[in-house]
Amino acid sequence: MSLIVTGLSKQYESQIAVTNLSFTIQKGSVVGFLGPNGAGKSTTLKMIAGFLQPDAGEVILNGISNQANPIAFKKLIGYLPESNPLYDEMYVKEYLNFICDVHKISNPSISIQDVIVQTGLTLMQHKKIGDLSKGYKQRVGIAAAIIHKPALILLDEPTSGLDPNQLIEIRSLIQSLSKDAIVLFSTHILQEVSAICSSVIVIHQSKKVADTLIADLLKPAQPAVKVIFEEDITAFIKKPFFDTLHFQQIDKHALVIKTNELATLKKNILGFALDNGLNIQALQTQEASLEEIFKLLTH
Repeated sequence: MSLIVTGLSKQYESQIAVTNLSFTIQKGSVVGFLGPNGAGKSTTLKMIAGFLQPDAGEVILNGISNQANPIAFKKLIGYLPESNPLYDEMYVKEYLNFICDVHKISNPSISIQDVIVQTGLTLMQHKKIGDLSKGYKQRVGIAAAIIHKPALILLDEPTSGLDPNQLIEIRSLIQSLSKDAIVLFSTHILQEVSAICSSVIVIHQSKKVADTLIADLLKPAQPAVKVIFEEDITAFIKKPFFDTLHFQQIDKHALVIKTNELATLKKNILGFALDNGLNIQALQTQEASLEEIFKLLTH
C-alpha cells in the first residue's frame, strides 16, 4: 500500500500555489506536512483528496489513479479539512449514520459503534454536535473521515485550537490510525511532529524543500556545546583560542559553541579552562531542534 504523488501543480491566475510536487508514502507511516502559511499545504491536501483539480500531475493510491479512476480513488480517502464542516443540529450518532449512508456502508450500526469507541466519543454519542467542545468536534470529524476504513487519511490542522489535554488525546488517536492506513497531516506545531511522526515533508513558496525521516533531517545540522563557567569569562573570550570558533555568549558565565567535532572541542575547552584557571560548571551537547531546521528550510 502506497501513496505516490507525481508532479502536482496548481496556479490561481498569477498566484502559484503548488509547483511540481512529488513524494511517496508507504502504509504504516504518519507523515507531518509542514510549511509556513501560504506555502500550499491545504491546496495540496485538497488536490490529493480530489476536492480540487490540479493543473498538472497525478496521484496514485494503491495503484489507482486520481485521473484515470477518480471515483474508485476517492473511495479510498478519508479527509478532515481545516474547517471541519459538521452539521451542528445533528446528533453525533445521527451524523455518523448519515456518513455511512454516503459511503454505502453495510451494517452501519457496527461501523458507528466501532468508530465511536476508537475516537473516544462514547459519552458524547447521544449529544448534539453543536453542544460539543472543539476537541470533541475534532473527534467527530476524524470519526467521519475514518468510518469507511480508508487507505489514506488526510488531516488538515487536526489539533488547531485544542487545549493541552485534548492535544495529547488527538495525537494518540492519530498515531493509532497508522496501523491500517497512511496518515498525512498538516500542522504548524513542530513539537507535534516530533511527538508522533516518523517523517516530514516540508514545502516553502509552493515547492518541496525537504522529504525525509525526522532523524535524518536533523543529522546535517551542526551540533553545539554549551559551556557554563563559574567565573566571568567575558575577558577570556578575547583570547586567540576563540578566534577560530563559532560561538555565542549567552551571559557572563555561559557560551554556546557550534562545531562538527564535538569530542575535539570538548577536549580543547577543558584544556583551555585548565590553562587559564577556569572552573567549568557544566558542559552540555546541544543538538539542533526541529524548529531551527524549519527556519533554515523556510527562511
